Formats: sequence, structure tokens, C-alpha cells
Amino acid sequence: MAIITISRGSLSGGRSLARCLGANLGYRVVSREELVQEGAKRYGIDEKTLQKGLEEAPRFWDRFRVDRRIYVSVAQATLCHLVEGDDVVYHGHAGHLLLRGVGHVLRVRIIMPMNQRIPLAVREHGLSEGAAEGFIKKRDEERASWTRFLYGIDWLDPVLYDMTLNLEKFSIEDACSLISTMVGRPEFEVTDDNRRELADLKLASHTHATLFLNPKIAAAAAKIDVKARDGVVHLSGILPGDALLDDVLKTCRELPEVQDVRAEWLGAREEAL
Repeated sequence: MAIITISRGSLSGGRSLARCLGANLGYRVVSREELVQEGAKRYGIDEKTLQKGLEEAPRFWDRFRVDRRIYVSVAQATLCHLVEGDDVVYHGHAGHLLLRGVGHVLRVRIIMPMNQRIPLAVREHGLSEGAAEGFIKKRDEERASWTRFLYGIDWLDPVLYDMTLNLEKFSIEDACSLISTMVGRPEFEVTDDNRRELADLKLASHTHATLFLNPKIAAAAAKIDVKARDGVVHLSGILPGDALLDDVLKTCRELPEVQDVRAEWLGAREEAL
């Protein structure tokens, strides 16, 4: 079976829909909270710091720092680990972007009118109606800003999704039924090629996260592109010198999942990366 990612604005019914799909299809449901908890544990990052890095809108100075890119690499590697067994529905941080290139992922976006979202915010967060609307708009803008900063794309672009459902007239149960039908189509069938795509993405993102978390390499890691194919890691980019190159290759080769490392550098330069 496939992997389903659910993208939505704040308080748009994503959690309820994910639970419905899990019950209907027998899928395991993975939330943003589980992703953060597992990522923090696997990579030794403070859970609150990781959550903040994945959720708060980037500030001007973030463009000159590598912290956010570290958190994305950790999130991607962790999500690949969590969905590896397939039959998973994930609702939370940018699942449709973190799993790009994996063929058996059904990318769903749900939308809900503001007048339906406000009562949810009032009930779940104890806000007044006026405060609830401001809260929702702020959260939505943070997500949009975060996506533009890290991926250079508009998260509302319909091309990013396989299907979009407006819950103004559909109930959660109706949406669940439609998605359950769609995910059964042959386009989302798991194949050997799909499994290899996920395995390659998992290894590449795990390797990149490991490079980011090495203090000697962290600053340069943002300019290293990492890809993987059948256990072989392919590196490209720009490094400031041979000493750092040795550290990069050593870090990659020490990972038990890596069978070989191949590097093609665009050149070296002396300024700090």
C-alpha cells in the first residue's frame, strides 16, 4: 500500500482526517509531534529547539545561518524512517515536500473556510473569535513564509498536490472515503522502484543530517548536495579546502548504511562557507 501526506492550514481538520484514514485503511498515523520527538531522539537535538526550528517563520538573519537547514535534514531523514514500512498517513510538517520524488506518495491538501476554522481555534485554544482568526492567520503565514524560505515555492501551488479537497461541503468522512478510493489506484501502487526511491532518499537525508551535525562540517554542509543510489552516496558542491574534504568523506564512510562515497566538487575557495 501507499503513503499519504496531508497538508493543510492550521486547524483545518487534518488530524481528524488522518485518524479517519488510519481507521478506514488500517494505516499507521504519524503526526508532526511524533516526527519531532523521533527526530530529536535519533539525532540528539533538543525537542523544543527542533519544533521551534520547523514551525516558526524565518527571520532576516536566518538566511545567513544553517540551523534551519539542519532541522529540515533531520525532519526529512526521520520521516523517511517513519514511513519506510508503507501503509502510513502523515499529517504535519511539509510531508509532501520532504518525500518529493517517492512515487507511491499520495499528496493531499485540504482547505476549510475561515468561518469553520474559527470555532475549532476557540474550542482547542480557549480564544475569543477575534483572537482565533488572528491566531489562524499568523500560523498560516508562518507556514507559507517557512516554505518560501527553505524551498523557494508557494505552498498553495496546486501542482504540489495530487488532490485538493475543500471541506466546506465535504465532511471528514466524505473526504476520507474519496482519499481511500484514490490511494487504491495503480498510480500509487508500491513498486520495487518506489521502494528504492525511498531508500535512496532516506540514505541521502540521513547522510546530510549527519554532516550538518558535525561541528567541523556544519557551516559547509549547507553547500554540499547529497544524493544516494543503492547504498552509494554522491556528493557535490564547494568546499574550502582538502582538510575539510577529508572530514566530509570520513563522516560519510563511517555510516554503516553507506557502501561507498563518490564526490564531484565544483571547486574550492578560501572564504568561510
